Amino acid sequence: MARALPPLPLLGQPLAGPAAARLCQWAFARLRRRHAAAFDRLETLGGKAFLIDPSDLPVRFLLRPAGDNPGLAPIAEGQVAPPAAATLRAPLGALLALLEGRVDGDSLFFSRQLMIEGDMEAVLILRNAVDGAGIQLDADLGGSPAGRAITGKAIALGRRWYGEIDGLLHLLARAAAPAPSLPAPIAEFQP
Repeated sequence: MARALPPLPLLGQPLAGPAAARLCQWAFARLRRRHAAAFDRLETLGGKAFLIDPSDLPVRFLLRPAGDNPGLAPIAEGQVAPPAAATLRAPLGALLALLEGRVDGDSLFFSRQLMIEGDMEAVLILRNAVDGAGIQLDADLGGSPAGRAITGKAIALGRRWYGEIDGLLHLLARAAAPAPSLPAPIAEFQP
C-alpha cells in the first residue's frame, strides 16, 4: 500500500539503526516489566509477530510480544520485513494513542485511519491485552520522578515536533497536488 504522504526519507536509516534498535528493545523490556499481566495474556500468541507500520514515517517495527525471542525491532523502509502474523498500519500519532488507550481501536479501524491485514484472531488477542493495561509512555518509560519528568518532556517535544512536521508535509502535499481541472466553459445560450 502506498503511503498517504511522502515520508522523510533521510530519517529512515537513523530511525532503524543500531541506536534505535537498542532504544526499542529497552522500551519493550521496560513496558513488559511494568505491564506483566498484559504480556502474560499475550503468551497464547507463541512466537507470532506483528508488523507495526506508522504510515507517516519511513520505518516499521516488528513486534514479537511473546515466544522465545520477544522484542521490538525497527525496520528501515526498503528493508524486507520478516514474516508477521498481521500488519497494523496507521499514522504514528494514532498508533501511540491506541497503545495508551486514548482512542478506540474500532473507531480508528472503521474511519479507515487504522488498516489491519492478516491474522485477525492474533490482532484481537493483542488488542484485548493492551486495552485496559493502563500504558502511559511517559510514566512507564521514565522510572523515577525525575526520569518521568525528563521522559515526559522528551515525549511532549517529540509529539510537538512530529505534529509540526506532519502538518508541514500535509501542506506541501496539498501544494504539490495538481490543481483540479475546471469544466469547459458553457457556450453562450442561443434561443
